[in-house]
Amino acid sequence: MSIHASVYPDSTLRKTGFETVREATLRKCFTLYGKEEISSFKPFSDSEKVRNELGRSSEWMHLLQSGLNHPLTNLDDVRPHLRESRAGGSLLPLESFPIILANARQARIIKQFFVRTEVTYKALQEITNRLVNLKPLEEAIQRVVTDRGELKDDASSELKRIRGKLNRERSRLRSTIQRVMKDLAKKDVVSDEGATIRAGRMVIPVQAEFKRKVEGFVHDVSSTGQTVYIEPVQALQINNEIRQLELEEEREIEKIIRQLTTEVRTYREELELNCGYIGELDAIHCRVSLGLDLDGVIPLISDSGKLNLIRARNPNLLLKQIGSKDNKEPVIPLNLEMSGTERALIITGPNAGGKSVAMKTVGLISAMLQCGYPVPVQPDSEIPVISGLFVDIGDEQSIENDLSTFSSRLDWMKHVLEDVPRRSLVLIDEAGSGTDPEEGGALFQAFIEAMIDSNSRVIATTHHGSLKVFAHEHQQVINGAMEFNQESLSPTYRFKKGVPGSSYAFEIADRMNLPGSMMKRARSLLGEQRDKMGDLLVNLEKQMQESEELMADYKERLSNLEKREKVYIDKASNFENKRKKILERAYKDAEEIMKGANSRIEEAVQKIVELGKEDKDAIREARSDVRDAKKEISLKRSLAEEEKKPVRTGETPAVGDTVVIGDSDTTGELIDLSGKQATVLVNGMKIKSKLNKLVKTEPPKKKKKSPAKQRSYGGSEAIDLSVKPRLDLRGKRGDEAIKELTLYLDKAVARGLNEVEIVHGKGEGILHKLVHEYLEQRKEVKEFDIAPWESGGSGCTIVKL
Repeated sequence: MSIHASVYPDSTLRKTGFETVREATLRKCFTLYGKEEISSFKPFSDSEKVRNELGRSSEWMHLLQSGLNHPLTNLDDVRPHLRESRAGGSLLPLESFPIILANARQARIIKQFFVRTEVTYKALQEITNRLVNLKPLEEAIQRVVTDRGELKDDASSELKRIRGKLNRERSRLRSTIQRVMKDLAKKDVVSDEGATIRAGRMVIPVQAEFKRKVEGFVHDVSSTGQTVYIEPVQALQINNEIRQLELEEEREIEKIIRQLTTEVRTYREELELNCGYIGELDAIHCRVSLGLDLDGVIPLISDSGKLNLIRARNPNLLLKQIGSKDNKEPVIPLNLEMSGTERALIITGPNAGGKSVAMKTVGLISAMLQCGYPVPVQPDSEIPVISGLFVDIGDEQSIENDLSTFSSRLDWMKHVLEDVPRRSLVLIDEAGSGTDPEEGGALFQAFIEAMIDSNSRVIATTHHGSLKVFAHEHQQVINGAMEFNQESLSPTYRFKKGVPGSSYAFEIADRMNLPGSMMKRARSLLGEQRDKMGDLLVNLEKQMQESEELMADYKERLSNLEKREKVYIDKASNFENKRKKILERAYKDAEEIMKGANSRIEEAVQKIVELGKEDKDAIREARSDVRDAKKEISLKRSLAEEEKKPVRTGETPAVGDTVVIGDSDTTGELIDLSGKQATVLVNGMKIKSKLNKLVKTEPPKKKKKSPAKQRSYGGSEAIDLSVKPRLDLRGKRGDEAIKELTLYLDKAVARGLNEVEIVHGKGEGILHKLVHEYLEQRKEVKEFDIAPWESGGSGCTIVKL
């Protein structure tokens, strides 16, 4: 049984757009091994295999997003050199060895990287553990060959001896030739060229008319015949010695290379195996890198057959947007959900409204996911694993008439009925077209029913009303439509589940100012009932659009209110905490006052007792001290009254009651009720809250104010409310960014914020890494993670405090 999903026809992956994704992936490859792996990509059909591939992709995503430098690099293909070394006694060219060395070194570096990294990448290590460390082969090559592919002088002791002697003899030869030329120059018999090499021997250029005046052997004559190249007798023996040494050098080099080729042959199988594993890692990197370019994630794999795409975007449209400087139109996300029991979806709507794109998006994302790609959806999307992908998109044959076109569709239908496995995905564009509308609609309805019986899922686009009715009446088939803006008569490219769409043929024709008489005739030909049905669909869509706009506005307003409620509750809580701290300080001050007052009373009493009635002025002074001390003790008692937590009565509060907000101890006065919404006055601030979050409590006991007490509390600190929930650090240097981040987090903690966003950008990941390292050091940080793609993706970090 094949581990790959069945695909029909052969052009399926091209028609869904997967081949475009494949080409973009190939451009990211480091090695030919990775390119071969990607070129052979086919969607897997086994759920465990799909999960395994996605596990590897998820780990590589973590590796890239953590700021680590991955160990992959560009490599030349080593396999042709390995094939050349296969025969015993073979001799590889010197330029082969740097390529072999680079491949052996790359395998070792990758293996060591995953052994030494602090994070355990279990799925990736299943591959890297199989890489063979070929350090002995690396050392053997490095002892003999330089990185530029040249043989080292000390590759062997014999070669070192030969080359040392060669260098000495060549130096002696140059000295001899220069001496001879100097003597001949005095006689004006040598040419101006200088010494040169002919037939491997050093010679001097002599003017032809003086050749008999020079003792030696003629080796060559210039093309003009005016210069002859003579080896002087003084250099003859030296040249012979050099030639002999060069022959010895060649034999020694051949011996060394033959031995090194034998060493390579010993590790040939391990090198070939490493090529495959390096190719796997290269392919994983490329598909993850492309997925991150698309802001892709690893969604949930659905075992129940449920399909739930949340904010899915077509990868081909995203690639086109990335590759174009001018085309910056946003790609409209697709929200499409089908339960496990909903086996077919009929998508209707106007031409160029996005029906085919929506259908292809489902097929393309399924194929990419089952090849291990992160896909551009929300992380909580659910996608089932399919066993086959069968598409009928466009005309498979280059034929001229509708009959032949329809025949090709019937041939496709026959093949699918015979070979479709369970859990397949079948995509049909313009179902029922190419023949009589009623017959075509009936034929494709029967085909869809057969697919449902085979436990496959069908997504079809059509204009046929009979298929809309079929979807409405069948329990396992649902209608869907692409939204259309009725004011501008233009598509919005948004999918709506549960209702059929109108083709808007007459509305578009009216807008294009076709003659009114012709349009009237067309409507009469269409028939009153079908015209009413079309109007019904148009009106239904208009009402749904208005309803959705109202709902969106309501949700936005509700969200804003809840955010404001949270902010005000946080403010009130902070205010209460500050008040308690001020009270604690006052208690401590009062305690000190009381100690001093008691001491002064004792001194005054003692003084009165001692003086008796002798000194009235002194007694009056002592009594005054006692009265002052009593006042201070009274202040102490007033401040030191234990704060009582509010007692919840459980009664439903009414306007004017004292209430507690939620689970906090914050109390306030209920000053307004509007339905289920309440307004509470807390320390001078109005807070909006839901009525069911309020609990009635006893009103606080009123205390007499004293000048001293007012002085204690008169200078309340102002609360800093200027902290925003998002900090943008893009474009800042590392130390500047961390300084600003420190101040920002201090304010956020002081204000009591629970969650903030830090925007650091993607770039080269340096600022990203600095921010994460700093966040790990802050004890106030509960946790942090990369933001969802719509909030910035890998360029933004969500921090929980």
